[in-house]
Amino acid sequence: MLVFFIHGVAESKVKFAEPLKTLIQKEFSQKGQILPHFHSGFYADILNNKGKIWNFIHQDLEKNKQANPHINQEDILRGKELRQGFISDFIGDAFTYLNHTRGRKIRQSITEHLEDLIKNHPEEKELHIVAHSMGTVILWDMLFSDQFQFGDAAFNFRSLINEKVKLKTITTMGSPVILFNMLLDIQSEQVKLKCKSQEYPLRWLNIIHSSDMIAYPISSSLEIQEDSNLSVTDKFIFDNANSLENTMRQIASFPGVRTLGNVTDINKALDLGAIAAGAADAHIGYWNCPQTAKMITDHILGNQEKIINLVIRRLEKVPGITTVFYEVTENIGKTFPVTKNIEDWFNPVHQITENFTFLDGSGRLRLRDNLAQTPHVTVYDAQNNCQFRGYVGLIHANGLRSEIQYIKQIYAKN
Repeated sequence: MLVFFIHGVAESKVKFAEPLKTLIQKEFSQKGQILPHFHSGFYADILNNKGKIWNFIHQDLEKNKQANPHINQEDILRGKELRQGFISDFIGDAFTYLNHTRGRKIRQSITEHLEDLIKNHPEEKELHIVAHSMGTVILWDMLFSDQFQFGDAAFNFRSLINEKVKLKTITTMGSPVILFNMLLDIQSEQVKLKCKSQEYPLRWLNIIHSSDMIAYPISSSLEIQEDSNLSVTDKFIFDNANSLENTMRQIASFPGVRTLGNVTDINKALDLGAIAAGAADAHIGYWNCPQTAKMITDHILGNQEKIINLVIRRLEKVPGITTVFYEVTENIGKTFPVTKNIEDWFNPVHQITENFTFLDGSGRLRLRDNLAQTPHVTVYDAQNNCQFRGYVGLIHANGLRSEIQYIKQIYAKN
């Protein structure tokens, strides 16, 4: 088994994938699986030197400072560090790749790396590709684009996949592919795999950190048909990207904060502040994330975690949630809370506000309000056994309802 990494923007280390590689190896070992052979497709040495651009910008800012000494220079170009770092890196690398000559060289470099991996392990015929950020756009082109001129390395890349190995899966992390498709006006009906997939459909996992402003889901935009040679799944990482984002969200969830001043403006400011605090780390954090490693390992091995388990873990983290424990009542055939009377469970005054089944058929969720309008959530497995039940007080009611709406949007069967 071969695993081939392609990096994204602002990368300077040849061994950029080492942290994720180590985490994936750990996952494989814990599952008793033979470790894959890994290789990193490094191409950052071809990119432009953005430092030269910022030298010019700093010179212009210094001229402005001398001409207008009474103006606060922090107001001249707000968010300068963010611009020079994350934003400049992403935009700069993106435009560099879209340059015809440099884009061609980048594809050539990645193809040579893949060729080296295959030559070094000729006995291995199973290939899995993991790409990040701008690397996902490059991979997209090499697999799907029909815009290349004769002799482009993308054709050699496809030949390697067609003749030397079997491309089993691709994984994209922090991918802006949907934005580039919009920019280049690529329609969903144009999306066809340009290389053979010896085992249809080719499985594509797209991982998105919720605070990553560059990453977006893509499955719906591709309008994958049932007879397509491509199967796309979007999965989300919900953890806060760093301690600052965590602090911002804790402040935002404090009951008294959102009662101050204009509620709408305060909500927007807190939400934007939390996103800004975590955006950059969210975008680069996939390489160090155990959750990402587990998703990739399960994807490579064909193991998919049941949605019911993902939902329960999310509900357990809802602020103010109180969990109720259960025992099975065999003569009725359902599961009921130990601490509640059975008649209370069937009380007709309880209003059911949500009741939906999960996409993978692993279970369903029900949300109901009692007379005091406090929400109670229950999760059942496919056999209708209760696996989770919890409730919150009025202070945290809106938080639980918002979480249920998010779960419904991502995991509910239409």
